[in-house]
Amino acid sequence: MVKELFRPAGKEEAVALLTEHQGKAKVLAGGTDLVVLLRSGKVTPEIVVSLNRIDELRSLSFNPDDGLRIGALVTHSELIENDDVRARYPVLVETGKTIAGPPVRNAASVAGNLCHAAPSADFAPPFLALDASAVLFGPGGERTVPLNEFFLGPNQTALAGDEILTEIRVPTPAEGSGANYQKLGIRSAMEIAMVGVAVSMTVNNGTCSMVRVALGAVAPTPFLAKSAAAAVEGNAPSAEVFARAGEAAAAESKPIDDIRASGTYRRKMVAVLTRRALAQASSR
Repeated sequence: MVKELFRPAGKEEAVALLTEHQGKAKVLAGGTDLVVLLRSGKVTPEIVVSLNRIDELRSLSFNPDDGLRIGALVTHSELIENDDVRARYPVLVETGKTIAGPPVRNAASVAGNLCHAAPSADFAPPFLALDASAVLFGPGGERTVPLNEFFLGPNQTALAGDEILTEIRVPTPAEGSGANYQKLGIRSAMEIAMVGVAVSMTVNNGTCSMVRVALGAVAPTPFLAKSAAAAVEGNAPSAEVFARAGEAAAAESKPIDDIRASGTYRRKMVAVLTRRALAQASSR
C-alpha cells in the first residue's frame, strides 16, 4: 500500500528519495502503466516518486550534431506531433499512432513505455532499430546505456533502484536511410502487439547497409535480430533478400503461447512482418 507520494522539483532530489527508500519506491512519469499495476496490486511500493515537477525532463529537441533528445516526461502525443520528429523520424510517428488512443497518448510518457520493459512495448523495436541510447541519472552522476543493453528481462531494465531515466537519445539518420515499424494486434493495430518488427537501413548506390532489425513481443525482451540484418547487409534490396531475412528473424525469435496467439503463429508472422518492414524501409 502506498503510504506517501513525493513530488521532487529536481532530478537530484528524486534520486535522493530513491536512495533513501530503495527497494520500497516506484517512479511515476505518465503513470499509465504504474497506476494500473497499483490498482491491481501487482506492485505494492510504500513510496511513489513523481517526476512531474521536474521541468527539464519535458525537453524535446533536435539538431544534426546531437540528434533527437527526448526528455523522460515527453508524452506520446508530444513526440508524434513534433515537426522535427515528423520530418526526420517518421517511424516514431507511425509507432506512436499504433499505441492506444489519444487520451492515453496525451498522458503516457515515451520513456515510461521503455522503463516498464514489457516484451510487447511498441516503442522499443523502433528505438532499437534507430540505435537509441538511454541516459540514466543516479547518485554517481549520469551514465549512458545503449538501448540494446537496457532491457534485461520482462519488466526488468538496467536502471538501478536509485536511478531515473532522464533522456532518450537517437542519432541523426544517415543520408539515404529509411525505417519502418510493422505491428500485429488482435483486432487492430492499436491493440497490444502480438508481434512487432522495426527496421532501419541505408540504401546507397543500390546496396543496403547499416541494417538493423528489431523484434518485440516474441522473446523475453525486445532485441536486435542480428542474423536477419546480416542477411540484408551488403545486398541489393529485393524480395528474395528480404524473404531470407524474414526467415532468419523468425528463427531468432522465441515466442510463447498465450491467450492472444500461439508461438507458432507469432513466429510465422515475424517472417512476414520483417519482410514488409524491410520493403517499406528500403523504399524510403
